[in-house]
Amino acid sequence: MKILAVIQARRESLRFKNKVLSRLCELTTLEHVIIRTLKCKLVDVTVIATTNRKEDDEIAQIGNKWGIEVFRGSEEPLTRFFEVARIYRPEHVIRIKADCPALDSEVVDTAITSHLFKNAHYTTNTLQRTYPLGYDVEIFSYKALEWLYLNSLHPVEREYISLKFEKFCPFPVNHLRCRENFSGLRLTIDYKEDYEVMKVLFENLYSENPFFGFKEVKKVFKKCPEIFNLNSHIPPNAGVLKDFAKCTQNLERE
Repeated sequence: MKILAVIQARRESLRFKNKVLSRLCELTTLEHVIIRTLKCKLVDVTVIATTNRKEDDEIAQIGNKWGIEVFRGSEEPLTRFFEVARIYRPEHVIRIKADCPALDSEVVDTAITSHLFKNAHYTTNTLQRTYPLGYDVEIFSYKALEWLYLNSLHPVEREYISLKFEKFCPFPVNHLRCRENFSGLRLTIDYKEDYEVMKVLFENLYSENPFFGFKEVKKVFKKCPEIFNLNSHIPPNAGVLKDFAKCTQNLERE
């Protein structure tokens, strides 16, 4: 197998409870992510990776409903992500976030094409962000993911999978950039305000095209930018910073 897409999903969320099960039109956020990942032309196999906790049984049930293979394992995201890769042994692994219901399959396929053409070990559009938050694409070679698994030692690095690569990456990074800078847009669901923005987007675009993509979102932004004001005050890495501070405090107490 060449390309494995792993959708990381769990119900636990400190900032917006059950965000992956929040509904947009007739489907949950997770279901939107699933069908959009399945639309990617260059992905060979898609797997949902969730935890063994009982509260995540519903995540597994949704995967089964859509005919998606489900892996259940560690509560630690990096360990769970690598365990999936170790089972399937793909050449490359794509990390898909379950809280990004507007995921654009064309952006993912563009990233895969670039990754393979350049024989890259790590391709991302997150380190030099020009795409909106929520259109994140990260592709790891098996070798790069294994290195990350073995060298990410801080608990926050185990929680936020590619955080280590922001500080140091032993492989050349293949940056995927958008022609225009839309890095200020939040098209993910991490806070209640994010959900309100996504509801408006889906209510306006979904009925005409259930797979609406970045092109349609850009048109909405240029025509009605006020829609995105509700969550514009939230920094892109707000969740990471909060979790890092909390984890550091816990380590100091120990």
